[in-house]
Amino acid sequence: MSLHPDQLAFDLKTLTVFLAVAEHGSMTTAAENLSMSQSGVTKIIRRLEDDLGVSLLERSERPFRPTQAGQELLDQARALLSQAERLQTSVRELGDAPLPVVRIGLVDSFAATAGPGLVRSMRSYASNFTVWSGISPNLGDDLVSRKLDFIISTDPMSSLGGIEYHTVMREPFLLVMPERMAAAIQEPRLEDLARNHPFVRYSERSLIGAKIERHLQQAGISIPESLEFDGTESVFAMVSAGLGWAITTPLCLIHGFGHLPSLRAMPLPGRSLSRTLYLVARESRSATLPARIASDARSIAQKLVDDKIRPIAPWAADEIVVG
Repeated sequence: MSLHPDQLAFDLKTLTVFLAVAEHGSMTTAAENLSMSQSGVTKIIRRLEDDLGVSLLERSERPFRPTQAGQELLDQARALLSQAERLQTSVRELGDAPLPVVRIGLVDSFAATAGPGLVRSMRSYASNFTVWSGISPNLGDDLVSRKLDFIISTDPMSSLGGIEYHTVMREPFLLVMPERMAAAIQEPRLEDLARNHPFVRYSERSLIGAKIERHLQQAGISIPESLEFDGTESVFAMVSAGLGWAITTPLCLIHGFGHLPSLRAMPLPGRSLSRTLYLVARESRSATLPARIASDARSIAQKLVDDKIRPIAPWAADEIVVG
């Protein structure tokens, strides 16, 4: 037995709006994330409650939380929207039609180096792109909140349900110093650098910064607070200007290529350290697209290793694993 459309109290758009309100606990925040007016969101929720004949949100406290009926709708809506999203993508893939839009977030160092090549490769299966760059924690939040469909990040987010990830590459950390400092220090030791020269940090708000700080702490190296930045460009500008030394990666080395004449890259002294980049997606987004994007990302990464990294740091290129 099939229902007539007029018998349904909601459509997929209505469920999407309800999901946003329930997850954010706020009509205003949901409206901002959906690029809608607050009054429009409020009307949709009120109409949904009227049509179902039940209250879906506890409005007596902030943030809003679902009622028992609202929680049931929330749980089922997530599954239904995921199925609808997968169905839409699968039909387009089977028909070999480009997706209308692919929303992807790239960690800064990948965006600035591999981003153009990846977008060029993806043109065959996407008509339009939304490409964001940033630090991994922010990109992860945007993936979970459905602002993005895919991210390339250093966090596989494997502890969350409904997430799939594909390894893109693993790269070592390395040391960068101003050329003048490097010429005076033949065999640098992190302990000596920490004691005698300023350290230019990646902010601990970023996963790269947090990873470096843990590495230093485990090695028993304490470095006073000094210069701290979220992005590679600023880190390299400071080192290039002779204001300190830094720990970074080969991808970041390409990102800061314009500063290379005035600095020197070398292997990281002491215990080795590396990071891994992943293509991360919500499992419901597509059956095949995450693996396809990951494959494209690996191809671009390998080309960067061969064409950009090996000529300037062959020892680092030898340690990079793509795939």
